[in-house]
Amino acid sequence: MVIETIKAQTTTIPQIVDDLCLACRKCQARDVCRTKAILQIDRGEPPFIDPSRCYGCRACIPVCPAGAIVVEGANTAETVG
Repeated sequence: MVIETIKAQTTTIPQIVDDLCLACRKCQARDVCRTKAILQIDRGEPPFIDPSRCYGCRACIPVCPAGAIVVEGANTAETVG
């Protein structure tokens, strides 16, 4: 049963679509992330979501002005590709 719980958590973690991301200087999604799971290595490059920190609250999705944060398998991810 523990394995099922872990699997459920990993499937709900959002991802950042690099092609849509504007790499904002002040990333609003990073500001709302309570676990600081959205990390950016280099300025001007899209950030990424660290799955070991993210617990899937999805607070970052509605605040991204570019709509670049999606959940794989959700309706928003289908419009990307």
